[in-house]
Amino acid sequence: MKTGRRSLSIIGKILLLLIVLIGVLQSGIPASYFDTYRFFFVFVGGVALVLISFPGSEIRRAFRHAAGGSGSDAEIKNSAHFWEAVGRGFWILGGLGSILSMMIGFTGMRTMQFVGMSALIPMLIRTLLSIFYGGLLAVICFVPCWKLLGIVHDQPSAPSTMRNETPRSGWRFGTVLGYVLFLAALISTSHSLSQLGLWPVFTVFRPPLLVVLGGTLALILFIGGNNKRLTASTAFACMGLIGSLMGFIQMLVGMTDPSPQGIGQVAGALAFIIFSCLIALMGMLLVGAPLEDRAVRAGWTHKPSAFSRVSWYVFPLLSLIFMILVFNMIILPLPKG
Repeated sequence: MKTGRRSLSIIGKILLLLIVLIGVLQSGIPASYFDTYRFFFVFVGGVALVLISFPGSEIRRAFRHAAGGSGSDAEIKNSAHFWEAVGRGFWILGGLGSILSMMIGFTGMRTMQFVGMSALIPMLIRTLLSIFYGGLLAVICFVPCWKLLGIVHDQPSAPSTMRNETPRSGWRFGTVLGYVLFLAALISTSHSLSQLGLWPVFTVFRPPLLVVLGGTLALILFIGGNNKRLTASTAFACMGLIGSLMGFIQMLVGMTDPSPQGIGQVAGALAFIIFSCLIALMGMLLVGAPLEDRAVRAGWTHKPSAFSRVSWYVFPLLSLIFMILVFNMIILPLPKG
């Protein structure tokens, strides 16, 4: 009976996947959902983040549990955290990829004598594709996470014989490899930005860097690095939001200025918003999330902070909304004074 029910369950899942596939094929041209560079950045960047936060033994164990392997409560919980971390990384990378796509689109517009809707709409499509890939890969990774959490809560497991890992001092080879792989994916995807030159990029990048990174360090120093409520991810998200709001205020002030300097203020404000989101997401990915993964693996905390989870899942969505608002500011004419 159990074998028959399992076969029926597998057949039912296959039929559901076929229905979804038919719906996608009927909704339009499938090739319109695929962009090699954006998918490459999200997927390879997600793999790099896994190498940064987790050793090979935990990665293999998480795949074995996702495939139906048995284990203690502690092992299954750690595997569930692994899959949540992978999905979280893909989701944040989708938001980061949307920002990079917008920046690359702005760079390409500098070489055009006339910018029409035929050039602007593909830029918005590429921006949405990045967050689409991140969300799709995140949902795929959340499936084994939810499955493993259900096993822990609903079924008795073997007694826990697993000891919390004490992270070794220094960097693992996998951590170094992960950072190198992430940097390679970032460079290969954003190579078009080199057309701006290093000094102009640094000039635009410096003010939001001081606000977001400097503000994050100030928050952590004033409140305390051991505070479990204010994590690095939360601090980066808060300062990224503050930096974006500063950019929107500057943009509104520039729109009310009828002089030619008003256009420069608006352009600078839009760049301030984009770089604030970029720095905040990079900090959450490369600093905040690995620190909390390390704390969970070492047993210093049972699960990631609720404030960090809100930062990981809400701020990338806010960044996408900000990018759409920036896009609207580009295509809409400024009000005449």
